[in-house]
Amino acid sequence: MVVKIIYTCNFLPGKQQEYLEWAQKAVPIFLAPEELKKMSAYQNWLGHSTPMRWVEFEFEDMKAYQKYWAREEIIKVSAEWASITTNQEAKILLLVYQNSREDPSTCWGDESCYVFTFTVVPNT
Repeated sequence: MVVKIIYTCNFLPGKQQEYLEWAQKAVPIFLAPEELKKMSAYQNWLGHSTPMRWVEFEFEDMKAYQKYWAREEIIKVSAEWASITTNQEAKILLLVYQNSREDPSTCWGDESCYVFTFTVVPNT
């Protein structure tokens, strides 16, 4: 099982540069714990369309996810994140179909190919 947590949020009005400066300091903190398998950040290509930022965290399983988010340094940096953004949103997604050129096998509702994906809403 792979667990993906996706945070979506907007910069506070006029605070995009402050957010980006904070992110440069926060990313190494988020990446440090061994439980995190992968982290990706995306900015909405359409400029100021909402949400402006998507951040994806990937873990091997729920145990790794729980251990990661219980760490004091992650709790602290997550609280900072929530204080400098707005419109945080949570979604729970479940992979029900997958196919690629590299792996032409398909997945239709087979539990072996589900990816449990969800987001956690920071305090707003």
